[in-house]
Amino acid sequence: MNLKESLVEFPNARGKLLRGMVHRPTGAEGPVPAVIFFHGFTGDRMESHWIFIKCARALAREGIASLRFDFYGSGESDGTFHEATLQGEIADARAAARFMQRQVGIDPARLGLCGLSLGGCVAACVVGAAKAKALVLWSAVAHPAILQLLSKKLGKPSANHPGDFEYDAREISARFLKDAAKVDPLNAVRRFRKPTLIIHPGNDDAVPRTHAHDFLKASAARFKQKVIVPGADHTFTSIAWESEVIRLTLDWFRRYL
Repeated sequence: MNLKESLVEFPNARGKLLRGMVHRPTGAEGPVPAVIFFHGFTGDRMESHWIFIKCARALAREGIASLRFDFYGSGESDGTFHEATLQGEIADARAAARFMQRQVGIDPARLGLCGLSLGGCVAACVVGAAKAKALVLWSAVAHPAILQLLSKKLGKPSANHPGDFEYDAREISARFLKDAAKVDPLNAVRRFRKPTLIIHPGNDDAVPRTHAHDFLKASAARFKQKVIVPGADHTFTSIAWESEVIRLTLDWFRRYL
């Protein structure tokens, strides 16, 4: 099946513009299911080694549309990263779900969510409100308080904002870190009963495998599965690891959407 890709923009709850890309299968009969991708902390809608693009195109070839977008303060969306909060990203995710479910040719009752790292935390937090039919988590953060440890370990004090951090040429506000610790994605998945797939690297130096175990234990889904990709790093940075993650994700959404 062929595909069509379109740049889009839509407002978040504060009226700020979020920008992204919609992938659609062409030639499909009737409304098609859709998946929304949520990128990780300091990431963007393409993600490391363009894994979101590759997965979105694979889905489109199988008749499933998708949306990749940048959270507020990331990528090409409005704002700066220093203004961002995890609660704001969760609100952005809800706006993305509403936007995608209103698109012509999309079946609003057949929505899947897929999140990487902190984006997995976001996906878990909004899956109920979005009335999603399936959830896939990649290297997902189950305990957002880990961001405080990672920022202090990997970052350095901000030269412009005392108390804040600089990491990867981005300024991370102390508010982001403090407020993130209040978010509880495990409580959200305890209320979600639809099919849930948890994929985690075997050698993740950012998010321990215990996070995947905690998601599986908390999940109320009747159909749920945890897959550990042996040897893989946090973003599955090899052709073999990447291919396995995309294959598993494609099979899950093809089966349950």
